Amino acid sequence: MLALAKYALKGPYQAAAMVGMLVIVAVFFPLISGNPILSLMVTSVLILVACTLVGLIILTQGSISGLKAISVAIIGITLVAAVVLKKPGLGISIALAQWLPIVIMAQSLRTTKSLAAMLLVGVLLAGIGTGVQFLLWPELEAEWVQQLEIASRQLQESAAYRDTVVFDTLPLLIHWMVLSLGAFSYTMFVSILLLARWLQVRIAESDGFSREFQAISLGKQASLAGAAVLMLGFWLDLDWIKSLALVVMAAFMYQGIAVVHARAAASKRKGLLIVLFYALLLIFPQVVVLTMIVGLLDNWLVFRKPKNIDIT
Repeated sequence: MLALAKYALKGPYQAAAMVGMLVIVAVFFPLISGNPILSLMVTSVLILVACTLVGLIILTQGSISGLKAISVAIIGITLVAAVVLKKPGLGISIALAQWLPIVIMAQSLRTTKSLAAMLLVGVLLAGIGTGVQFLLWPELEAEWVQQLEIASRQLQESAAYRDTVVFDTLPLLIHWMVLSLGAFSYTMFVSILLLARWLQVRIAESDGFSREFQAISLGKQASLAGAAVLMLGFWLDLDWIKSLALVVMAAFMYQGIAVVHARAAASKRKGLLIVLFYALLLIFPQVVVLTMIVGLLDNWLVFRKPKNIDIT
């Protein structure tokens, strides 16, 4: 990854060629692969790398250079989609859904030099995206349930599964998947920008990223607004409010993670503690909620040294 990043930063042509190639391969690979699971894994990695490189290019060279690389990728996707998939509008759709948040969040980080500000800009974008989702696709949940019910019936014809188990759990699963789209997208884009920032620091041969990440603090005003959204999501039976609450949870989860890193930094077993923490974070949803609560309360109780906190 570091080698690809260094090559992409050699010049605008190298950056555009690298990003364009990764995206085009990501579009082509599912068409030639006979394994859907492998296709999903490879495509996800390629898109992740391409988005990270775009974020890195914007952080180091500005939005113009990033937009040049994106333009090549969009042209490549449009040509491939028009010839192979007969969908020439795919490139523009991907640009709006995938590249636009990266450009805005990366430019905000480049301008403010604050990870906290980037997180807040991401919350704003995720809120807008959630509004668009529930306004333009109000039947998304019903459509997903219908499609997966058809797929489940086809699966049951060749395997001994109980109908009651599949169809009792399917609607609830789809419901939370739809509600989590905004939070999932937010987490993905923030992680991409954090990786891009880490690469930028590594290329500069600096160790400043750890200090920057451990200093993340969204501030008291953001915590008050976040707490209000969380309470509304708990009290009101409105899907769009619940979806926004999940986005807020994701934002303060990052501050909670920063608190854990800052507290663990002074320990002699820092590596072990961090690995154990992330293992628990991935396995138990309760740890995610607890981490979010720690991040929210940190704006008032201050679990870290005040001089090391970046409040935006």
